[in-house]
Amino acid sequence: MTPQDPAPGFGTLLRLRRRAAGLTLEELSERAGVSVRAIGDMERGRSRSPQARTVSSLADALRLDAAERAAFTEAARAGRRRPEESAAGWCPLPPDAPGFTGRDAETTWLLRASPGTPLTVVSGAPGTGKRALAVHTARQAADRYRDGCLFLDLRGLDAAPLPADEALLRLLGAQGVRGRDVPADTEERAALHRALLRDRRTLLVLADAADESQVRPLLPVPGRGAVWVTARRALTGLEHARRLPLGPLSAASAVAMLGALLGSRGTAADAPALAEIAGHCGGLPLALRVAGTRLATRPGPTARDLADRLAARERRLGELRAGDLSVESAFARSYALLDDDRRLLFRRLALAPGPDVDSDLAALLTGLPAHLAEQSLDDLVELGLLVPVRGDRAALPDLLRLFAERRLRAEENPGEIDTVHDRLTGRRPGTDSDARRPNGSP
Repeated sequence: MTPQDPAPGFGTLLRLRRRAAGLTLEELSERAGVSVRAIGDMERGRSRSPQARTVSSLADALRLDAAERAAFTEAARAGRRRPEESAAGWCPLPPDAPGFTGRDAETTWLLRASPGTPLTVVSGAPGTGKRALAVHTARQAADRYRDGCLFLDLRGLDAAPLPADEALLRLLGAQGVRGRDVPADTEERAALHRALLRDRRTLLVLADAADESQVRPLLPVPGRGAVWVTARRALTGLEHARRLPLGPLSAASAVAMLGALLGSRGTAADAPALAEIAGHCGGLPLALRVAGTRLATRPGPTARDLADRLAARERRLGELRAGDLSVESAFARSYALLDDDRRLLFRRLALAPGPDVDSDLAALLTGLPAHLAEQSLDDLVELGLLVPVRGDRAALPDLLRLFAERRLRAEENPGEIDTVHDRLTGRRPGTDSDARRPNGSP
């Protein structure tokens, strides 16, 4: 069987395993305690619903290892499964995000990865819509993956991300492995997972990965399927991956997203205010989704009211909240995962005198040794909290700058902030340190 052949049915697999074991029908019958006629009917496809006890006896007689046994058992179950049943019953794709729009180029790029392209990583800053893009595109690509799509949230931003053994348990369950057929050992689970996916045309979507070590045990061997991973980091340690970094939406796409969320509630008269709202949201899909949800909810602000509220920098993050959707909360989850040096640099970027920073300015802001400041700067770029601009410089997007200002005021006292201003003034003689303080800072 080549990687291009379809995965065999139970009858074909039984015949292949019997011949590989060097057994005749009669010899297998004697070993398994199953009649020659029953085995023959199964091999010819006349009997497609063997009992679990019969399948287990045949597997014992064929002396299959754990991975072979699981594939053998799943093939028998697939023969009994009703056509409308989904192999992805435990890991179905979630619904499309409301108002999804504006990612045509990225969607096309993902769809260009035909089955057999092993690994794609979609990365970006908090709120850029990585998961939404993956889910939306996976739904469009579903007909290319005849063995189904599996979706798993790896909870990479939680205090306790999903452990590999539990992730494998869920994925194996989605592929029909149950109960005593699931190995206890994580490596054996991973081996079984790879064996089951080897010849299947399946799309595996792994959302919100914490790091490379969480993803590696879940990757199948390159074959007929594909894996899409979303993460805030580019996961550069995963080799041979295609990478798609996500940035903000264009101004036109941002306005289109607001319009899609508003639906029939929007009017032509709202257009100028919607353009202002899109600008205040910085093209960030999460911020746009929150704003659109607020506008579409009645009673709620008009487009002009919300545009005016968002124009006030000190109110902007607070206004970008709707129920459990919150831009500030999304930023806070990423901030909480940083170590002390990275947090220090991130919040003090609010004191930077210009739109972007380099490693020398990072060292002045933090007081860290140059090599540590440079490493912290690089890490913030990799995590999507800073945007690379030119050369070795990086910029803090406006909404993230507002969040950095809030963290600075909450976590540092005026004396510490004055010390930073003194260092900056020493680097740039004759400048006014007060002018570089964030709005409302000491």
